[in-house]
Amino acid sequence: MRNISSLKLLIIFAIALSLASLPGAISPSIRLPSVNVAHAASATNQPWVPAGPAMDTLTYPTFTDEAAEFTAIQTSPSPIDLTDWPLDPTLISGLTANSAFQVTSPISDTGYFELQFHMGQNFWGCQFNYGNAACGTNIRRAFAHGLDKSIFISTELGGNAQPIDNPVPPSVDLNTPDPCAWDALFPQTGAGCIVNGVGGTAYHLAAATAGNCASHPQFAYTPGCGTPDFCAAADHMIAAALATGKNPTTCVLTGISSAVTANPTHIFVRSDNTPRLHAGNSYGQFICALFTGTFSTGCSGIFVVDPGPITAFPGFTTSTTTVALTWWVYTAGFGNVLTFDSSLFFGYDSQFVSGISSIKQSSGGFCANAALPSFAPGNYLYTCQAAYDTQIEAAEFSPCLTAPGDPTTGQTHLTVTFANCPATTSPSAASAAYKAQDIYGQNANTIPWWSGKNQFVYLTGWQRVVLNKGNGFTPPGNFFSTINAWNPSPPVAGTLRQGFKQSTGSVSPFIGNTVWDAGVIGSVWDTPGTTNPDSPQAYLDWMTIKTDQLAASGLSYTPPACSGTQTTGTCSSTGVCTSGTCTGGTVAAFRYTLRNDIFWQTGQKVTAWDLAFSYIAFRASGVGAGLAPMTGIKVLSPTQVDIDVNAVGPFTKLFLSSTVLPGRDWVSPSVCTAAAWDSAANNPNFNTANTALTACIAQSGAVTSSGVILPTFGLSNVDNNKIQPNYDPVASHNLIGSGPFMCGTGSGIGGPSCSSSGTQSVPAGGSWILTRYGIGTTPGGSLNTYFRSAGNLALWAYSGDRGNFGTDFLNFGQVSLCFGKPVGTSGCTVWQHGIGGSASGTVVGLAQVSIVQRFVGVNWVAPYDWTASPPQNIAVFPPVLHEGAVTLNPCSTDPTNGYDC
Repeated sequence: MRNISSLKLLIIFAIALSLASLPGAISPSIRLPSVNVAHAASATNQPWVPAGPAMDTLTYPTFTDEAAEFTAIQTSPSPIDLTDWPLDPTLISGLTANSAFQVTSPISDTGYFELQFHMGQNFWGCQFNYGNAACGTNIRRAFAHGLDKSIFISTELGGNAQPIDNPVPPSVDLNTPDPCAWDALFPQTGAGCIVNGVGGTAYHLAAATAGNCASHPQFAYTPGCGTPDFCAAADHMIAAALATGKNPTTCVLTGISSAVTANPTHIFVRSDNTPRLHAGNSYGQFICALFTGTFSTGCSGIFVVDPGPITAFPGFTTSTTTVALTWWVYTAGFGNVLTFDSSLFFGYDSQFVSGISSIKQSSGGFCANAALPSFAPGNYLYTCQAAYDTQIEAAEFSPCLTAPGDPTTGQTHLTVTFANCPATTSPSAASAAYKAQDIYGQNANTIPWWSGKNQFVYLTGWQRVVLNKGNGFTPPGNFFSTINAWNPSPPVAGTLRQGFKQSTGSVSPFIGNTVWDAGVIGSVWDTPGTTNPDSPQAYLDWMTIKTDQLAASGLSYTPPACSGTQTTGTCSSTGVCTSGTCTGGTVAAFRYTLRNDIFWQTGQKVTAWDLAFSYIAFRASGVGAGLAPMTGIKVLSPTQVDIDVNAVGPFTKLFLSSTVLPGRDWVSPSVCTAAAWDSAANNPNFNTANTALTACIAQSGAVTSSGVILPTFGLSNVDNNKIQPNYDPVASHNLIGSGPFMCGTGSGIGGPSCSSSGTQSVPAGGSWILTRYGIGTTPGGSLNTYFRSAGNLALWAYSGDRGNFGTDFLNFGQVSLCFGKPVGTSGCTVWQHGIGGSASGTVVGLAQVSIVQRFVGVNWVAPYDWTASPPQNIAVFPPVLHEGAVTLNPCSTDPTNGYDC
């Protein structure tokens, strides 16, 4: 899973996008609607290879917006090789007909766009009370009537999108509620009033027209004065007590409350994405017309329109001591929504707000007690609705996805049925998610707009530019493109140049919150699992040999028996139920077995303690939403670790996969120096090493008598200075991971040379310059390289190991018998030639035996079998590989020099 921290990400991409990928870390299904395109230069669907990078250098030239980027790629010579953003529909036919470009097939976006509200704010005198005030619901419903989604898509997006009424893209296979009873003041009827009805039905009474005021809206999709939706919005504003009446003809508000001008409200409009700029301006005009009768883009003292790029939006960074009241309304976008819980759970459940004590239920507030203070929470909207939480948590941890009796297409809000999982009293995920969406829509928590149909472009001459079927080339879904793309004669020698349509903000895994941040983070750091780019819901072991799910009863140690605030018992700080009946105890563990050949870019080995440190640091700092069910971590060996969880749902495994940091570089030096970490990690006595490193990872109050480390807020030993919003890993020389690309080389690894600005914020006109991890080494000739390099894949193919321990041990026994035997000895020639031997043959020695030993138990594509049951659209095994200037051919291509001959 290519993801930031853990899955903070999911919201993380409160981006602009129309994108997707896996949630990083990891996620589910997509449908591909058809779009008519020309055929002259349509790119074929490229197979992917789980190895790389193929090119020595990866650059991310940065632009002001997508328009500047699209202009750049059409310039001759172009400063970029591929884009990161879906093409403007007006460009597709021209680029497709031009042989200099390759235009990808259309994909259904796994992102969506919506209007968001800060639920802790005061809107014109109405305190939203975290989504629980009736006046707030009426105000949001007024906004919901303010844009005709179908006309918007036709006008702004050339029809290349689908209107939506729920914060889940159509690419996710999930039933959507009948929305026609959501608006109690204006119940609807019609063809769309069914389960899985057409998007754009909710809060929409009639097609937008110019209306009957002297002032008309600028945009065709903005309802004008006197139109049904304009008048409905006025009635909701009246119900919210913002006015006492309306003009009987125009519906412009009358008797406006003094609280309106005493408490002006703002909308932050994304200026770096034209459709959202226009949508935001449209709302500005609509709301101002309601209050003044004039469709002006903002009205002083009432509704202020604040345009700006994503890096200027203040809402992503919150406070750990107060509710940050820095915005009101935002034109937002999400990516990586590959499962329903990516948005519905991680983005809107109240346990993912920045959980200061005063807003929690235990203090009389509305937000979940499980919420932790955080600078970068998933739910930066501060939506805290207990009824919604109950339903979405039931969906998240349901024992089944579907059950007979779930909602079905054609039912209505009067006839819809629900079902429990067989032989349980637990609702299916489908039924509970339907109820959650229904509550969400009734409250108009956000106003979902559209989800796109996307095509991307790259220069002809490039091969293996892998299109992620979730978010195309948009980070972090660009990962396999960046490591697979190869060109025998690239415009810039040894270099792949992918445009970034806008600047990065923070590349700290604790703070980064845009897709461009994620692109850099995913290039440098790795995660235990990833997903298939051609089927982004399909999980693949990446840093791990395997991932096992074990019942708590089968563990050899005592896991935490409870967690969180209790209502009928007392849970100790170390997870022991000391009285009454406790909840939140461990029900299962996910056991990660790491590969033994992964090294940090500075040369130290990656261990299970690094993973434990990272997970504890993320969760105890209030980030890493996918780690929410984690009760604790138990390190079992230098390469094996258990993630104990208090609940398991359909996608728990996917979202547990989080960024792994080098503990030595992120631990508080006052507790554990880098040298002390290295010394302990290199100690061959596991118990001694584990005792020392457990003390480095967390304070003693967060460690149980069984040695389980708890994610207790404030008890992680992460360097507090490095989790602050202003911490810059680049300027601090700390952009160091185990991933495919490095920031700098030699003594300069970590920064700041990889950024044209010398900081993590690369402005328009600047660029990131990342270097292949392992550059300067012979393919397969050094461990000081990316563990999934092309050379290492060639070695694995050469070894004959395939991940079955029994068979691999027999294979190791066979190569051992070949030790010292003459070239040509029957049964030994496979190791005497190929990448581990030579074309003429080499006597099997320690080097060849070590290669086979290294890969015993390693299945490169676990949990799949590359030949018998391969992942979807993976290259045929064994593939032609590229590493820098070297091409590695399999024996099937080069019978003499092939790497596996």
